[in-house]
Amino acid sequence: MASINTNMSAVIAVSNLNKTSDEMTSVLTAMSSGQAINSASDDAAGLAVYTAMSVDHAAWEQAGNNAEIGTAILETADGGLSEIADILERMYELASQASSGSVTDTERAYLDDEYQELLTQIDSIVESTTYFDTSLLDGSYSESFTVSADSTATPIDVTIATAFDTTGLALAAAVDTSTNATTALGEIEAAIETVSAGRAEVGAVMSRFDYAAGNIETAQTNLESAMSVYMDADIAELSATQTELGVKMDSAIQALSVSNENLEKLSRLLS
Repeated sequence: MASINTNMSAVIAVSNLNKTSDEMTSVLTAMSSGQAINSASDDAAGLAVYTAMSVDHAAWEQAGNNAEIGTAILETADGGLSEIADILERMYELASQASSGSVTDTERAYLDDEYQELLTQIDSIVESTTYFDTSLLDGSYSESFTVSADSTATPIDVTIATAFDTTGLALAAAVDTSTNATTALGEIEAAIETVSAGRAEVGAVMSRFDYAAGNIETAQTNLESAMSVYMDADIAELSATQTELGVKMDSAIQALSVSNENLEKLSRLLS
């Protein structure tokens, strides 16, 4: 029915044009942001799942940071122990020389001077081997590190219970006599074994952190892949949709134009 009161064809054309325009806005927003979900109205369920995954991802990132920090602490401790081990080797050489009958007491005094300096250096290394002002080699270090996003997972405990200073290693005080030097040899041997055992323990825990870091990386990769399914925009599909919506908008505009022309023609019939 022809009517000049209500131009239904124009109303329908405008309605379709508005709907298509809204869809085009959504498509262009997704293309410009690279995200399939830009508001809850795009995909409320998908956004909820993605948000939960984001929380897990943040937890895995923190677990990765914890593993890196734990490894850094152990590397610092191992570096200090390595220096102490080198010093003990030199001290053993000095004690071996001082215990020999081929040197005089005067020469032993010279050897003891270096020996005393090395004793002081061991204590200095223990004092300076810290991580953010936390001593690592004085026998007091004990911390736990969470290396999983699962709150029920067992953390990695790092405990360095041995004091590696001269008192903790029970090192002889001097090599100024043949008798003292002979005693020092046995004590230095024991100290070397203690340091070696300490490095082995540190290395074992470092290995745990390495495996934990590998597991964290795998979990993060898998989670990021799953998150991309919900959030990453399919640019190829959006481009095709954009073209389709462009055609619809052109058609709606053309239909609106024709509807208005027809109304004008009806109006002219009354004149």
